[in-house]
Amino acid sequence: MRIKSLSRGDTVIEVLLAITVFSLIAVGGISLMNRGVAIAQQSLEVSLVRHQIDAQADALRYLAHAYAADYPDDSQATRIWNKAIGENGVPSAQPFSEIIDGTRCKLPSGATSKPFALNIRKLDSIGGDSSPQGPVVSVMNISDFDSGSYSAEEQPTFARVRYDLSEVKSQGLWIEAVRSADSVGDSDRPGFYDFHIRACWQSPGQSVPVTLGTIVRLYEPRG
Repeated sequence: MRIKSLSRGDTVIEVLLAITVFSLIAVGGISLMNRGVAIAQQSLEVSLVRHQIDAQADALRYLAHAYAADYPDDSQATRIWNKAIGENGVPSAQPFSEIIDGTRCKLPSGATSKPFALNIRKLDSIGGDSSPQGPVVSVMNISDFDSGSYSAEEQPTFARVRYDLSEVKSQGLWIEAVRSADSVGDSDRPGFYDFHIRACWQSPGQSVPVTLGTIVRLYEPRG
């Protein structure tokens, strides 16, 4: 007599276990992939913001050299320097630790806070532009990174000076010019300015904003 073998399929518990394991692997893989994309995005943003900061630093050096070369005429380069430095100079900069307020970027505030930025596209016209204050981005156009205050066209993605808008604006990027305290009234010292260039913006996957900054020291070229 020949006995036939009976084939048996997987039980419901085995199927559920296999689905659970597969789901865990899939979720873990997607999480790692999303994390990798966020890291790549943040790395790109940091590189772009560093480029923006370097551009502002180079613009400050260029403006200082133009101001020195303008002596003794005191024409356009001098007026631009006085606009950026004289009118916007402050006794001290906002502490770097205070740039973040909870989960938002915080711009310098108060009567003595005068953040500004430079429109580097206007610097090429020094000596010929009929608007001597053109290269200085107005303090009123320095904005934080509160997305609720922007139109769809103005939505920021990283801290930068925006040249693609109808009016040049700086979003999450600003400069504070701090004059050396020991240079006031002291003719034996040339005096200097510490330009605190700051950037703050929201980055994907981060619960708090990302901040970058540097300090450029420029000595008073006519001191």
